[in-house]
Amino acid sequence: MDILLYNPLSRNGKNDHFIEKIKLELKKQGNPVVVYSLLTIDDPIAFISNCHPEDRIILVGGDGTINRLANRIYGLDIVQPIYIYQAGTGNDFVRSLKTKDKIVPIKKYITQLPYVEFEDQKQYFLNGTGAGLDGYVGYLVNHSRFKKNKLNYFRHAFEAFAKFKPIGAHITVDGTSWYEKKVWFTSIMNSPYYGGGMKIAPKANRMTEELDIVVVKKIPKWLLILIFPTIYLGWHVIFKRYVKIIKGHEVVISFDQPTYLQIDGDVEYPIEKIKVFSMKK
Repeated sequence: MDILLYNPLSRNGKNDHFIEKIKLELKKQGNPVVVYSLLTIDDPIAFISNCHPEDRIILVGGDGTINRLANRIYGLDIVQPIYIYQAGTGNDFVRSLKTKDKIVPIKKYITQLPYVEFEDQKQYFLNGTGAGLDGYVGYLVNHSRFKKNKLNYFRHAFEAFAKFKPIGAHITVDGTSWYEKKVWFTSIMNSPYYGGGMKIAPKANRMTEELDIVVVKKIPKWLLILIFPTIYLGWHVIFKRYVKIIKGHEVVISFDQPTYLQIDGDVEYPIEKIKVFSMKK
């Protein structure tokens, strides 16, 4: 049996017709199909235990849907295969897997995830977490009157450039510490992409043990605006005076003032300190 799990709030709230289309597609393959809203599953342990070991669990959605499920089931002994049916606006997770398949097995990628600690909270992430400008862009996108898509992200990025001011940050990576006076943002990446295809950490690999820490600093605002489009191609890394990328397992960042934190696109505010740990093996 195929068990479809979906978030009714994704796809800008217009998911019902799309779910029916997927049901018909799977039934044509000869599989019985049942559908559940992720918002109605209060006890994931009980839900999984009631599934047959040979059932296929198929998530319908993008990065946000996978992130929410991964955080709810992390550490559980799940025997069923888990797939994602690409249906989100970002899909940076699947983009990093470099597959054209519509239904993608993901179980092995969500069992050893890095996590971020902040304000007495802990959250696992798939693609990356970051604080500063990228968190502020995420905040604007999430509160936008426009639909979530790449164009909207691009639009609000330029709005953020106009309003955001760089802040000081104490950064420690694997025990080595330094201070940056004017930080635009710091992104700690588990894979190359965020923001719907922005290749912020070109050499990041979710199958290796290390995270990629990207620090964008000191850059004049006018130059940042010019460089911004090159992030989609990963060309921003050539500006080594302003873009610092290092690899590490443990990251601690303390900011001089409260700022925005994004975790796979979800935003927290205000935060002044984050701790990030790699859990990959």
